[in-house]
Amino acid sequence: MALARYANELRSTTVPLPVLGSEPPHGVMSPEDLDRTVAVFYRTWRAGTLRLSDGGGPFGFDIAVALIAHEIIDAFGCDAIAETGCFTGDTTAYLARRYPDLPVYTCDTDPECSAFTARRLAGCPNVTVSRENSPAMLARVCAGHRRTFAFLDAHWGRAWPLPAELEVLDGAVALIHDFDIGHQRFSYDRYGGRSCGPALLARMSHPPARYFTVNPLASLPVPCLQTGRRAGVAVITAGLDPAPLDRNPYLQARVLGAACAGAAS
Repeated sequence: MALARYANELRSTTVPLPVLGSEPPHGVMSPEDLDRTVAVFYRTWRAGTLRLSDGGGPFGFDIAVALIAHEIIDAFGCDAIAETGCFTGDTTAYLARRYPDLPVYTCDTDPECSAFTARRLAGCPNVTVSRENSPAMLARVCAGHRRTFAFLDAHWGRAWPLPAELEVLDGAVALIHDFDIGHQRFSYDRYGGRSCGPALLARMSHPPARYFTVNPLASLPVPCLQTGRRAGVAVITAGLDPAPLDRNPYLQARVLGAACAGAAS
């Protein structure tokens, strides 16, 4: 039974690559962009394997999240990238090398993690690593840029800064990691009896009417090699029109009120 489910997942996540030189469909990256994304993603060392349940790697070693991120950065014309919680810098390293023309900001409250990531990426002039609480860093980046791509993944031990991070978003599109998308293949976080899911978004001072989650049935142009833990992700905007997210081929739109009602029933 498990093998059959895996076969179905494999069939649903691969499609033929577009013909080189052809015009890609709207909302789908070009073959050149795809090759660059895959090359940088799978050549990034997985230092996070030391402690992470998913074995580390950029975005939890889930290429689907990298594809979602690229479509977002391209569609919104993002002028900065902010990552909360760098740990050993796997995702930071990917983002810095995949988008060398964009400033990449990351932080961690653990002095060893922030120092390690800073040393690891000393050769990337577009990266700024700081030791601080993530909401402070995120607020500063949003204030200094017009369209920030924010990857929200700061959590460890008892600390869960995500609720505060959501409140400081402005002029940003945020990809929330470890989010409950209601699918058994995708894991999510739970802190203090609260799930990282739609109810958390509903408690924002200005909750979005809609949010977007990874579509488990979306066809990927390359295989996802993460056979272990995969994290659910959600995407919201703050101060930006969410319309480009409707064209993201790897996302599905959800109405927040309906999702919360379904979770409570």
